[in-house]
Amino acid sequence: MTKQVSSRPPARKSGVERYEKIIAAAESLIAEKRSLETLTLQSVAAEAGVPRVSLYYFFPSIDALIDTLYLRGIDKMVEQTPRLPEDSDWRMLMTAVLDNARAFYARNPVEMILSLSPNSLVSTNRANQAYGQELYKLLTQNAAIPSSRAMKRVCEVAAELADCVWRKAFIEHGKITGAYHEHAKRAVMNYFESSLEALR
Repeated sequence: MTKQVSSRPPARKSGVERYEKIIAAAESLIAEKRSLETLTLQSVAAEAGVPRVSLYYFFPSIDALIDTLYLRGIDKMVEQTPRLPEDSDWRMLMTAVLDNARAFYARNPVEMILSLSPNSLVSTNRANQAYGQELYKLLTQNAAIPSSRAMKRVCEVAAELADCVWRKAFIEHGKITGAYHEHAKRAVMNYFESSLEALR
């Protein structure tokens, strides 16, 4: 198995500006093509108007660039996760989180393409862990769900389940349709309910 080389964040102001130009160029190309398949470091460098050597300094591979974009999108989604009052019913909270995620993808097509296009399993696993941990935090703080390592894993799998169903919708329709969204919610709710019973 080859080791994936990650991106190198900028340290100086001039580097930050160039880095952000590269990110913006990559996002623009993804939005234009509605795909990751044609994205190359060469096309990103041309779109950003930066020398390829600058791009290689920050992103040694196209996978490193996509991984960075992907994780930035997950951070953005986590920031926009709804905050519900304490003592919320877990079903209400889970429904709000899933509805919010679908709405987030509808408002942010680049993040939807990055998250739901087939890509690196390493990125997908990391993102599901990050989003699952946010879900775990919400449920343990606001819905009186017991705190445990097993419950944290349940939340990570719930995030994976929703993504799997949404990915199928995206591949087939280019968006998360209402029917697929309802399938995702049912799958997550059934899985979560049976997991709660098993952990009691």
